[in-house]
Amino acid sequence: MKPSRNPTKSPPSRKDPDSARIPDGAGHAGSNRFAIFVTQLAADGRGRFWLGILLFLLVAGLFLPTLRQGFITYDDPVYVTNNAHVTGGLTGENMRWAFLSTEASNWHPLTWLSHMADCQLYGLHPWGHHLTSLLLHALNATLLFVVLRRMTGAVWRSLFVAALFGLHPLHVESVAWISERKDVLSTTFWMLVLWAYVRRVELIGARSRRAWIFQGLALLFSALGLMCKSMLVTVPCVLLLLDYWPLHRWEYLSAGARWRLLMEKIPYFALSAAASAVTFLAQGHGGTMASAEDFPWPVRLANALLAYCTYLGKCFFPAKLAVFYPYFAEQPPLWQTVLAGLLLAGITTVAVLLLKRRPYLLIGWLWFVGTLVPVIGLVQIGGQSMADRYTYVPLIGVFVMLVWTAGDAAAFLSRQRVGPGLGAVVILSGCAALTFRQLGFWQDGTHLFRHALAVTENNWVAHANLSATLAKSSPAEANAELQETMRIIATFAETHDQKGIELQQTPERSLEAIEEFRTAIRIMPVLPGPHYNLGIALANIPGRMPEAVEEFREAARLKPDFADAHYNLGVALASVPGRNEEAIAAFESALKAKPDLEQARSMIERLRSGAP
Repeated sequence: MKPSRNPTKSPPSRKDPDSARIPDGAGHAGSNRFAIFVTQLAADGRGRFWLGILLFLLVAGLFLPTLRQGFITYDDPVYVTNNAHVTGGLTGENMRWAFLSTEASNWHPLTWLSHMADCQLYGLHPWGHHLTSLLLHALNATLLFVVLRRMTGAVWRSLFVAALFGLHPLHVESVAWISERKDVLSTTFWMLVLWAYVRRVELIGARSRRAWIFQGLALLFSALGLMCKSMLVTVPCVLLLLDYWPLHRWEYLSAGARWRLLMEKIPYFALSAAASAVTFLAQGHGGTMASAEDFPWPVRLANALLAYCTYLGKCFFPAKLAVFYPYFAEQPPLWQTVLAGLLLAGITTVAVLLLKRRPYLLIGWLWFVGTLVPVIGLVQIGGQSMADRYTYVPLIGVFVMLVWTAGDAAAFLSRQRVGPGLGAVVILSGCAALTFRQLGFWQDGTHLFRHALAVTENNWVAHANLSATLAKSSPAEANAELQETMRIIATFAETHDQKGIELQQTPERSLEAIEEFRTAIRIMPVLPGPHYNLGIALANIPGRMPEAVEEFREAARLKPDFADAHYNLGVALASVPGRNEEAIAAFESALKAKPDLEQARSMIERLRSGAP
């Protein structure tokens, strides 16, 4: 018999690292009995089933307060309450719209269909919509437990990771916010992708012909998940990570066959590329994709580094959580960016150095870093610097790092189960308490946006939504919040306007000044100052006088008594052949606003006399 040209090793058996030998010894009978019970429970199939059921009920029970919550003014009108296609339910026309629409600057037809199904079942009673999200979140936690246990054989560690996922307060936003249905629904398919992929790997190891069925299921679930939210574009990269650990496919595949691991991911990458292209077009068409002028690349990079570190900080200390985190008006101090970069580089270096002994550190870390890439702000969507909902899947990687490290440390220090078990209970109880508290802020829009204002600065989105929330119950307070919204936005615009004025002092930087004025206008189009200053800058560049005319005209329209705007409009028009009458009208408006403006009077006389 000829030897195989691509010999493979048998995949290593997944011994449960939780099931270490229980030592005997006097004085420890009670703890040993408990440890034996724990080990037997983990080894028994029915025991694992009931652990999954218990996890589902625990997570669902913690989030029951969401059933008393209503819709909020932030995005819920777009996704549900004011969307006639959604409130109309699952009709043929509405389902067709779901697959063709890029409303809300996204293409996520299954998300639309889930909202339609809720309206079909519950109408506009918010408790039903919240119930669906609650059940999906509890299901996601249970599926995560099932998948991790299947991949690693570690029942208790997998259960702890899944419980952290289900109970962590950073995930409140994804569950309690009806508009974030796309988070919980897409993650259900994400977990199903992992389950089908693991089953395929198992069947390949057993040389079963049914492996192709689960490959097809994994691709199907990936496509369905991408139709809920484009966050699943990182799925093929995650599968490659799992091939290394805990599936150990790199170990039992021969060196010459490892390229197949990448080749078999090509269909997943193709799906991700198609979804990315559709998302790019949808967000570009919807106007939510920020330009490099609004958010320069140095600012984006700094924000990304700081966001990574902030997410890590909130994972350990989940305080000051808000529904919206405003983007900083100016680039953060260099020292903050440098420290953030050094911290991230340090963690990466340690994880790489420990790869052979502790592979879960690098795999978990790359899961966290990689799955955040689509939403870390390098492609800036909207005006937020970060968002709690973005951590829904990425934090799984951090939880794996922490739990497996703690498990290995506990196994090294002591064979006893009581101490680590009590520690896990304390941590999960703390998470549950903080989550319950965070859910209280989501009871209605007033509490939610007041809390956001209490823990953030210059939060114009919170002010604007609080104004909309209070519009009927307290018109005076609503108007005050609206005025504060306008003040903050105007402040951001005026910052760019002032920077443009400073740049204009240096002639060779006039083009940079123009971009600053344009940015100010994009932020706050109704401010006359940036239009006027842009007109001045354009007027000093040969061939751009027609653009300057329009900017002066807009500044004068926004502020009719803006004498300088009328005067410079007249000067600009006078320089264009055949527009003397318009120029005279502009000078007359300048005199009306400022009667002692002798330059305007002189220009009128000169134009009427025909003098050059």
